[in-house]
Amino acid sequence: MSLLKRILNQCKKPSGRFGRFLAKGMNLGHSGLTKWGLGFIDIASDIDVLDIGCGGGRTVERLAGIATDGKVIGIDYSSDAVVVARKKNRMLINEGRVEILQEAVSSMRFSDGVFGLATAFESHYFWPDFRNDLKEVHRVTKENGQLLIVGAAYKNKKYDRRNQRIVDAIGMTYLSIEEFREVLEGVGYSEFDALEETNKGWFAVKCKK
Repeated sequence: MSLLKRILNQCKKPSGRFGRFLAKGMNLGHSGLTKWGLGFIDIASDIDVLDIGCGGGRTVERLAGIATDGKVIGIDYSSDAVVVARKKNRMLINEGRVEILQEAVSSMRFSDGVFGLATAFESHYFWPDFRNDLKEVHRVTKENGQLLIVGAAYKNKKYDRRNQRIVDAIGMTYLSIEEFREVLEGVGYSEFDALEETNKGWFAVKCKK
């Protein structure tokens, strides 16, 4: 297995000492993208939020700083990422404002219509079945609730050659903005909107149930 593929597999599902190190690194490495993406959406202070693929937990912490009267639940299917994220959010967990759970996006334990906002920062690439997993996210979201997906790899010509190398190495969801629109509207979302930072290759898409 190539070094690139090993690293990407750890990004997909951090495991062991290196995986925990990588999850901590994501907190810093994704910070600028996360801040940029959160600026694209209005988040009420009393909203309940689901962060899918929470990694090292920094985004959960940011979301809890906005939804001060709500609750933020971060999920990740990596047990090692959950350990890191829980440590990062220990005080918020003790206050009852945050939960970090080991959970897969394809089949979540939550009841229908629980969350006012679902977010995915740099995690949707690795969902096993993007379209069907979106249906599961749609299920647990409240009526008129929102979905925000933010990432640093999408079809945008400028970075396609670089991104395609990563896609070929591991296989991942890699879409254009219009393809995002088609898939999201196809599973029942509406009011699609998108933001691009083309110089950095960043994108954010949002929509409503």
